[in-house]
Amino acid sequence: MKIGGKNRLVIGLTGGPGTGKSLAAKFMQEKGAVILSGDEAGKRAVETRPVLNQLVRTFGRKILKRDGDLDRRKLGQIVFGDPDELEKLNDIVHPRLLRILKADIRERKRQGAPLIVVDAALIFEWGIANWCNYILVVTARRAIRMERLIKSGLTRKEAIDRINSQIPDRDKVALADYVIENKGTKADLRRKVDEFLKLINAGAFN
Repeated sequence: MKIGGKNRLVIGLTGGPGTGKSLAAKFMQEKGAVILSGDEAGKRAVETRPVLNQLVRTFGRKILKRDGDLDRRKLGQIVFGDPDELEKLNDIVHPRLLRILKADIRERKRQGAPLIVVDAALIFEWGIANWCNYILVVTARRAIRMERLIKSGLTRKEAIDRINSQIPDRDKVALADYVIENKGTKADLRRKVDEFLKLINAGAFN
């Protein structure tokens, strides 16, 4: 399937932990979309020495592994259950993260990518929805999300904290241009992603 046509479209792909958002991004990539990951931009941001040093000053050396790299799970255990600590993290990381993400979008547009997908859980929280032509939200029932997160290796408390750290699905849905409910199999999710891409190709949202 040829995607994007002559336009240089940017799709904001978002959804809470355990919804299957990143699997949807993988399926879009298989169809030719360029995927820019908010998580990857965040990793690059915290790898810069000024950001990492500020994180250590704020949260202590306990967030570091023995080799001096950031222990993301340890940091997550500190911040996801405490809104004040999460705000401190966001204040440190997000400015650098968003600069990285914006530069990546600009570069992919310059390279002529017909469809760029920003795969990021916090598109609305970051205030970058206006960077995108359309917003696609992937949702799933809370019980399904919990099951997926625990299977991925999180404890029940970690899963709950991560879900509760983001705005509710209903709020994201209210701001979306298109919604996919991921309640079935991977094949079902792939089919729904294909349907969305066909609508994009057809200019259904213009």
